[in-house]
Amino acid sequence: MSPIVTRDSIQSYLDNPEKTFQEKAAYVGRALVVLFDRQTAGEKVANTTNMDNGIGFTGADGKSGVLSAKSFLKNKTLQDWQLERWLKKGKSGYARIAKYHSQLNEVAVAKAAQRGA
Repeated sequence: MSPIVTRDSIQSYLDNPEKTFQEKAAYVGRALVVLFDRQTAGEKVANTTNMDNGIGFTGADGKSGVLSAKSFLKNKTLQDWQLERWLKKGKSGYARIAKYHSQLNEVAVAKAAQRGA
């Protein structure tokens, strides 16, 4: 199956000037929840990343990722500073959230397969 989520598809959505703050916050928030769900139970409780297993958040994003995901689950949106952090482009020219495209694609492909798409 071809990729559903790519680094370019994420960046394209986030760069779309027609998307509102709320739409971008929901998009990033849902992605954060997907990654949060992949964290270990201990990592979720401690608001960190302890295992370098390529699943969930990287160590550098562990605390902010877990806290942002929890905030999104509670409030159904992200605060300005949270969205700014995940939209900030790195040296690659892609938003911070886009580095998780492979994991997000794995989940999207699995969901599509469950639906029979």
